[in-house]
Amino acid sequence: MIASSSIRDGNSMTLKAVSLFSGQGGLDIGFEDAGYEILSAIEFNSHACQTMRDNRILANLTKAEFNSWFESKLTERHYKNWNSESISLLKHRLLRGIGKSVHFKKTNIIEADIRTVDAIDLRKHHKIKKGALDVVFGGPPCQPFSRSGKRLSVEDERGQLFTDFVRFVDAFRPRWFVLENVKGMQITKTSIVQAFCKSCKSKFIPSFEEYRCWVDEAIMSPCAVCGSSKTEYIEQKNVPGGSVDIIINEFERIGYTCQRKVLNALHFGAPQNRERLIIVGSRDNESYAFPNPTFSENESLQANLFEQLPKCRTTWDCLFSEPNPYHYPKIDSKKAVLWVKNVVRPHAEPVTWSLKKPCPTVGAHQAAKLAIAPFGVPEEQLKRQQWHTLGKRQGDTPPVHVEHTYLSDEDLLKLQTFPDYWFVSGTRMERAFQIGNAVPPVLADAVAKSLNR
Repeated sequence: MIASSSIRDGNSMTLKAVSLFSGQGGLDIGFEDAGYEILSAIEFNSHACQTMRDNRILANLTKAEFNSWFESKLTERHYKNWNSESISLLKHRLLRGIGKSVHFKKTNIIEADIRTVDAIDLRKHHKIKKGALDVVFGGPPCQPFSRSGKRLSVEDERGQLFTDFVRFVDAFRPRWFVLENVKGMQITKTSIVQAFCKSCKSKFIPSFEEYRCWVDEAIMSPCAVCGSSKTEYIEQKNVPGGSVDIIINEFERIGYTCQRKVLNALHFGAPQNRERLIIVGSRDNESYAFPNPTFSENESLQANLFEQLPKCRTTWDCLFSEPNPYHYPKIDSKKAVLWVKNVVRPHAEPVTWSLKKPCPTVGAHQAAKLAIAPFGVPEEQLKRQQWHTLGKRQGDTPPVHVEHTYLSDEDLLKLQTFPDYWFVSGTRMERAFQIGNAVPPVLADAVAKSLNR
């Protein structure tokens, strides 16, 4: 077994990690909360990188230094049209974190296309021996596997970025890796190729690179078992969840034992239904158990014979248990609803939700359109947004006025369980995308802690 980089000091232990496809840092916050030091975070999106850099600055600022930093941020174009009340609320919110925030305090933030980053050079930069890192974690782009995308799976260029994840794991040889993606990866249909050796009769899934060469050039590699050139490829088309099999095969080829499971952030303290596929790999074939839920949708569900789980949190618990300065001063939970504005549902999906229930998944596109309708949404508007189920199109009826206020950054951050003082950079749409794309830190925290039980 290769030694880990964990440094013991009395009863404490420092764990080292590298973050890939970091976004604005949902996984990173969870791992930091669980006791990991994030050495480097690699992200391509410039706005997400700026968010991480700004929060690193805030984590190192004193109250005396804050005002100067904040005034400099207000000169950026994003804030030119903000009114004084919005600026005051933002300032008040950020001040809560001064002296408390520890996230990204020492992290090396790399703004780059991961395909251009040399993993071995990065390992040498951090002076880490191969096999000394505790974990590599991240969430490669999910659009190729998402219900809202075209589901091109690994045929999409973005869906092939997992190979760079594998490259980093192979270069660092961490004790663990954690790969996160959408639940849809398990149902997205993908073609799988299996190699068959006529000499030794063995069957195996070739590497993804070999598969791509076979598709492009009809080149067949020698048998991985006996080396015979008498091999043939058998293609299975449209296999549900084939993407996961391909991805796990790549990690197994470099010596990692993998487990997978869909976890719902709702069951770990997030006030939203958000299911994510988690793949955990062990370098040393260690036994591993996914974290058990700490919240339940069923009040009678018990974690064990002696402990009853608390009920899952709701939108109301999260946003309106205390006065919310971003919305109407008096919200009646019997009338008010969470409403996704201007989104047309092609199927019989809801566009409003009770505040007394957990909210739906706060996705990248949906985050910018979520609003609170304090007096409900008229039936005519619901018909416009659910036209397909009624045999009509949205343009067949005129728009309907709905009294509403959009969810603020702070609201969205709370629904995602980010620290309420978290700063998000960019325009309103760019901020919503960053928040909606993130993994809820409470889910990341639970997974991170499960690695060292």
